[in-house]
Amino acid sequence: MLNVKRRELVVPGELVAEGDYLLGEGLFRDGREIYSSVVGLVDIRGRKVRVIPLQGRYVPKPGDKVIGIVIDAFYYGWILDLNSPYTGTLFASDLLGRKVDFSREDLSEYLEAGDAVFVKVKEVDELMHVSLEADKWGMGKLKRGKLVEISSAKIPRVIGRGGSMISMLQGVSGCRLRVGQNGRVMVWGRDLKRVNAIVEALLMIEREAHTTGLTDRVREFLEKRIGGK
Repeated sequence: MLNVKRRELVVPGELVAEGDYLLGEGLFRDGREIYSSVVGLVDIRGRKVRVIPLQGRYVPKPGDKVIGIVIDAFYYGWILDLNSPYTGTLFASDLLGRKVDFSREDLSEYLEAGDAVFVKVKEVDELMHVSLEADKWGMGKLKRGKLVEISSAKIPRVIGRGGSMISMLQGVSGCRLRVGQNGRVMVWGRDLKRVNAIVEALLMIEREAHTTGLTDRVREFLEKRIGGK
């Protein structure tokens, strides 16, 4: 039995459901009773229930695709800030996809402090040491874009169900977006007015992520900001 409705706001310790439901993120079970462990919105898909968090810092998980910022270098690679309490390690071989002769190659030719890098979380050990990789197509250094930071908990709303929100953002604005699960979004566009409109739209999504009809409101906002459809 469900004690709440879909998209209802719940708080930690609130009873969400009772029975043999499949638990997603943001929930814990006590006997047959299922409680929320975070502040968030209830999402129900058949027999699976989860709570989409509305706050909290990003915690890296294997498989996540994130945007890191280079903050330091060492002999074999770089240390990246992940917009998280935890930093990540990116070895040169996991950026270049090959063995590296460190006696002949200068790593500063590839990445320097301040560079933004689209990477995948490769491994997280029990001590929260985060290993990264970026040797797949579409990954690596991100150049000449505008970086926006929002709460990582709001990234699912930026993407939208089936990619609906991000498709709309790109289609209406003509800009290109790269979204990291750690709350960072890189925006590219030839027109600064359109880029700035996307930045405002992302902040609007962050503020209003808990509301319904958001995609339509963001579309209307963008069309007004960039001067028509």
